[in-house]
Amino acid sequence: MFSRVMLAMDMSEPTEQLLTAFYSLCPGLETQIYLLHVVEDAEEASPESGYFKKTYSQLQGYEKDLHKAGYDNVKIIWSQNEVLDGIATAVTEYDINLLMLVSHGKGLFKSTLMGSTTFDVARATEVPTVIVKGEPREDYLDRILVPTDFSKKSLLSLNVIRSLREHVGEVVFIHVIERWRSEEKLREKTEVAKAMLQELVDEMRSFDIQARYIIEEGPASKAICHLARVERCSLIFTAKTGAGLVQGLLMGSTAQNITLNSDCSLFIMPEEIYEDE
Repeated sequence: MFSRVMLAMDMSEPTEQLLTAFYSLCPGLETQIYLLHVVEDAEEASPESGYFKKTYSQLQGYEKDLHKAGYDNVKIIWSQNEVLDGIATAVTEYDINLLMLVSHGKGLFKSTLMGSTTFDVARATEVPTVIVKGEPREDYLDRILVPTDFSKKSLLSLNVIRSLREHVGEVVFIHVIERWRSEEKLREKTEVAKAMLQELVDEMRSFDIQARYIIEEGPASKAICHLARVERCSLIFTAKTGAGLVQGLLMGSTAQNITLNSDCSLFIMPEEIYEDE
């Protein structure tokens, strides 16, 4: 489904998991892969520097690993830029349709701080973005968590899941009821949600995808993050919709909180895909 994929690589230990996630999500061997490394320091960006020689050699090692796995179309991109601008520029220049990066609490790239870079990239990018975090996984499609309020935007991930149906282990839909005026209204909302969730489960099963649903009550982001831990989910799909904290960087509050607080890897679907449809 994704023909031009960019792996934003900081060369930290979790980078290995970035490749594992890529293999899970992009099984098509014809995929064009771009290995991006952004360096802010001009001296370290120079081909004459020790940093360049060491890091570029590591990138070439990942390139060889991808070739051995059967992916022939691999390109290394070395960028001297501010990290956020470097990623955004490369995504546009190479017409990327899936961006993947790691988040591990130690800074994405040299001279950057976790909490600024990861979150800002997630908010600012206009393409589907995978953030690999949490414990290492062998298969990032093993158990997928799909939060939904039944809006079309919240179900953008279904096209991706259907395209990968032969590789998906299980889909768990979660609907969170945050507000209700009375116990009667809560029961009504619960019954309506059950019917709609069962339709989604039935649709997945029609594609031979194992699926089930869960209904929770309370703050949505807390319920979603908690369930992802309890169910040991491998990936959470979330839609990036609504006004963000910074003008021009759009992400709804629930998506923001999941991105910041979840221990699980994330697949963030941008609003632009919905608008294009």
